[in-house]
Amino acid sequence: MKKKFGQNFLNNQTIIDQIITSANITKDSIVYEVGPGDGALSREIVKINPKKYLAVEIDKGLIQKLDDVFAKKEHWIINEDALQFDETSVFSKNVTIISNLPYNISLKLLLKWINQYITNPWFDQMILMFQKEVGERILSEENSKKYGRISLIVSAFFQCSKILDINKNDFFPVPKVDSVMIKFVPLKKTIINNKNIHKLELLSKTLFANRRKKLKNKIKQLFDERVIEENKLDQYFDLRAENISKENFYQLTKLLKD
Repeated sequence: MKKKFGQNFLNNQTIIDQIITSANITKDSIVYEVGPGDGALSREIVKINPKKYLAVEIDKGLIQKLDDVFAKKEHWIINEDALQFDETSVFSKNVTIISNLPYNISLKLLLKWINQYITNPWFDQMILMFQKEVGERILSEENSKKYGRISLIVSAFFQCSKILDINKNDFFPVPKVDSVMIKFVPLKKTIINNKNIHKLELLSKTLFANRRKKLKNKIKQLFDERVIEENKLDQYFDLRAENISKENFYQLTKLLKD
């Protein structure tokens, strides 16, 4: 394994079994895995024999070690950088994404898939591992120091739930931090219109900048006086961004001008 790729391999079979169970993979499933590494999850997935299974691995050395796992033509592994790979060239719908994400690209990959999903919903669930601190940010709610932009963006499109916490000693090499496995299921009706995602990004970026400051000046910066008065936005003047609920953030997003 090359350290620059940021991979840590699961070596606790009980944890591996729990992850596979949570994904509900069947023989009719279409599975996409990023960073199979030494094949801890892959070997369990092929036992189920899904009808289509693609793994993307950036380390050529690891691919050679997994030849015996990807033996069927319906199960294959390719040498690609997942950040650059276009999944929609291979998949069209009903895909399960499962991954022990490399820590150094985990959020970049998550945001890539969310942005893809907004215009092309090619997957129907994601089972993803993050370092614990990142996972806490994804799952956070208002009035928390972890609460911020990533939680708002994810929750606008997905129902997120923690599958399990994973101790750092369940990996090799042992990382410096613990991890968490999270399940993402698309909402039947997204909270934010697809065209308004850029507004949510602007609003959250602006309000969470200097997050300890109260919001009066930022609200006045984003909205004109008429909108502030008609929608009673002065109620937010003495709050900080972390005190505003997701629902209120989404309502504010709809009030922003194009």
